[in-house]
Parts: sequence; C-alpha cells; structure tokens
Amino acid sequence: MRSSSCVLPACLAALTAAAPAPAEERFLLAAENQVIEIDRGGRVTGVLQHPGHRNIWDAWRLPDGGIFYVHRDGMAVFDKRNRLVMEHAAVRNGKDVEAPGGAVLDGGQRFAMLDSEAAEIRVVDRSGSVVSRTPIPDLRPEPLHSRYRMIRQAERGNAFWIVQYARNTLLEVETGAGKILSRIALEPHLTKTPPAAHLAFATLEPGDGSLYATTATGLQMLRIDAKRNRTGSWTAAELGLATRYMLGMQRLANGNILLACGDYHMKSIDEGRDLLAEIRPDGTVAWKITRARLVDQVKGFVDPKTGIEEMRITNVHAYDSAKMESVLTVKR
Repeated sequence: MRSSSCVLPACLAALTAAAPAPAEERFLLAAENQVIEIDRGGRVTGVLQHPGHRNIWDAWRLPDGGIFYVHRDGMAVFDKRNRLVMEHAAVRNGKDVEAPGGAVLDGGQRFAMLDSEAAEIRVVDRSGSVVSRTPIPDLRPEPLHSRYRMIRQAERGNAFWIVQYARNTLLEVETGAGKILSRIALEPHLTKTPPAAHLAFATLEPGDGSLYATTATGLQMLRIDAKRNRTGSWTAAELGLATRYMLGMQRLANGNILLACGDYHMKSIDEGRDLLAEIRPDGTVAWKITRARLVDQVKGFVDPKTGIEEMRITNVHAYDSAKMESVLTVKR
C-alpha cells in the first residue's frame, strides 16, 4: 500500500474552494488520463489526475467518497481527498491494453481487475492482497488490443461478464473456477455498418433477465432478453448522436440507459459532438452532454495527428452525492 498526492488543476481547485458544489446528481467520467466529475448541467465539480496513469477505462465512486479505477497498467484506489491509497499492477509483457476492465465488489471492500496479458480476473482487497484469481479464455494469437474490454459482476453472483472485443461475444465466467456459464454471440444481432467493423465494448445486466451490449466502432446498442432474442437495437445514427464510439452504460433509476460516447481520433470536432446520452426504452434521447460543455473547463487529450483536443470518455458512473452510501446500488 502507498499514498500519494494527485494533480488537480489550480483553476479548478480554486473554483471548488470558492463555490462548493451542492449535493445532487453527479456523473463520474473515465477520461483517458483523468477522472472528471460533472453535474447534470455539465459543470465540472472535480478532477482527479494522477501522474503516470493513462488509458483510464472504468471509474467508480465509492461510498466513502473515494474513487476506484482501472488504467492501462493496473488498478488504483483513492480516498475522498484524492490521495492514492492502494494500487495493483497488471502484467506488462505487451505493448497495448493490459487492464481494460474493473468492478467494485462487497460495497467497496474488494476490487476486480481484468488482466488481459495474464488472461485472468484478479480480486484484490483494500490492503492490496490478492483474494482470488479467475482464469479466462486466452485469445491469442489475436493482438492484445483486441482481447477483452469490460467486466461486470453477474446478477447470479459468483460470476463475471466479460466482453470479448474483437470476437463480439459476451462470456459469463464462474469466479475462481473460470468455468464458462454463458456464451452469447452478438454477431446475429448486429446491423452491418461499413466501413467500421463491430467491436464489442460494454455489457449491462439491468436485473430483469435481459442484457444490453454496445459495439464501440460499430456504433450500436443492443438489448437481448433472457431467451437471447434481440428486443431492441439502436445505432448512433438512429439515436441522432454524433459520436465516434458507443461505450460504457448504466441503468438509471427511471429505467433509462446512460451511455458514454467516445470522441477518439476525430477528423473534425463535429464527429465527437456528444459525450453522454440518456436514452429512453423507446430509443429516444432524453438528455445529453456535448463536448463543447467540457473543453473549456478541463484540459483533454490532444491527438498528436490532428491537434484536436479530445475528452476520450469511456465510462460513466452516475450517483447522488447526497446519498453516498448508495452509490454502488446502480446497475452498471
């Protein structure tokens, strides 16, 4: 275990000190090399940026006010003052994504990390000790970048959902044993979207037996029932969203789906206009946040090829900051 101070832009620190945000709905955004908290109006209420952490794929607010996230090189846990209190490294043999998925377990007492290079899910407690290891199918010789994306704890308990990025498949794997309990191929449900190939990114189990899934570059969100029939399908074009990627999801208390939209590798800023979208069950957009609301408040990632500043949001965790004890009761 170790502790470290985190970098917080001076202007945002001064803003937060001068005008503390009232308790209300917040959105925690995993955004490349930082974690950004905003309110529903798009106002930035907090930033966490730790030196050396990049490719932050998944971030969670914890009941004690801290933050857990996974990044390229492993997992990290911070306290409510943004001090690093625990980290656990991924295996570093390759040149690309090693820890693309994470989950919070047992009310924030344990944390799960998908380690692509090691081909396993490791559960770690707050002391940094490894509690369990779950072997998962190795996808070699596929390139490391294509091996896996997201993990989520399954509703049945003692299992994880794993998203196989390049194979467009969802796997439900028993914790510890690594036995495959379910295998769901997305290909039969996907809409052909040339020239971009579908690459599965996220899954969501809302608790009614159904599953949602997104394909990043294919720009499609699917809803599949307990019998594995497609009961909903929405492309970015059908939703009226301008985004380069459709990524992580959360089910809100009103039944709507909150979707993170990625603005990676844009050729023009219009391609990545929308960063968050709340989608009703009928496929209409109830609310959204555009990148124009954020770029003047925080410094994003500047793509060296285009010079365009990108937010690169991959996942979102919505919660009520007045009810921190219930931040992990959401469906993600």
